[in-house]
Amino acid sequence: MILSTVCMVFFALDVFGDVFFGHDFPNEKAHLIIESFVVVLSLGAFIFHIRELNIFFKRHHKMNDQMRVASGQFALVIETLFDEWTLTPAERDVAIYLIKGMSFSEIADIRQSKEGTIKAQTNAIYRKANVGSCHELLSLFLDELLTDISLRK
Repeated sequence: MILSTVCMVFFALDVFGDVFFGHDFPNEKAHLIIESFVVVLSLGAFIFHIRELNIFFKRHHKMNDQMRVASGQFALVIETLFDEWTLTPAERDVAIYLIKGMSFSEIADIRQSKEGTIKAQTNAIYRKANVGSCHELLSLFLDELLTDISLRK
């Protein structure tokens, strides 16, 4: 960025000098050498920026791929635990909505059922998962995902 800024300032001053002082430079050859040098620096800065953008986009694509893998892994962890707990299809739906952070009333609206039914299904889910709250339920999934990740010290 500094290199690009220096080149831009030089060319801005050069244009200013051309407009107000004409082309009467004391040493025209030295002026051409400086301009040529600044053009080479500008080209170098341009190439550097293109390379940096390329690295940035590669990292961005890699992170997107990692997110897709993590998302798939999370879905696999959810399905595995649901199978272990032998959740009914309705309980699975409610558990997914709980994991997404929805309230009982929101879940009841979506499932077109009563809030009391959702609470009963939630209690069944908690009992089968051996947890006492939604936070503990979510914690189980996160613990499963993070078991292979070692903590840095």
